[in-house]
Amino acid sequence: MDFDFSDDQQQLRDAVRRWVDKGYTFERRRSIVEAGGFSREVWGELAELGLTALTVPEEHGGLGLGATDVMVVMEELGRGLVMEPLAQAFVAAGVLGKHADASVAGQWLPRVASGEALVVLAHQERQARSRLAVCAAKASKSGSGYTVDATKSVVPAGDAADAFLVPAQLDGKIALFLV
Repeated sequence: MDFDFSDDQQQLRDAVRRWVDKGYTFERRRSIVEAGGFSREVWGELAELGLTALTVPEEHGGLGLGATDVMVVMEELGRGLVMEPLAQAFVAAGVLGKHADASVAGQWLPRVASGEALVVLAHQERQARSRLAVCAAKASKSGSGYTVDATKSVVPAGDAADAFLVPAQLDGKIALFLV
């Protein structure tokens, strides 16, 4: 087995590393923290690098790359202590790409890929204490859609997100809702 990164993955790593070194200085990070911890300007720069499109399927304007590519990017962003919730965008793109109906995927995935929309996972509940199977949120059928009754905490960039992936109990099972 060959565990070396491909040339494309090395180029991806180098591009992200260069951006972190030049574009995400300690002073910039400090000003972002003071402004609330999220910057649409930085999000736009990540989109220009193609990072918001990394895990979006190609048919929706993304690159359709996988977990190893994500790992390469996240390692470099972690090295630079980049706070923007790109991991959340990767999760959202994966979930929407695999499980959303065609109209929802067609509406949201191109916007996620371009960086226009920020979709984050809102799963943490106070009583759950990081146990994913604990979910007190409830959902019920309401007309042609659903009503979700939930209180979630610690939602990355929750004040800046355009939509949320919210798990809730529906008929005794946990279902995900795009809110």
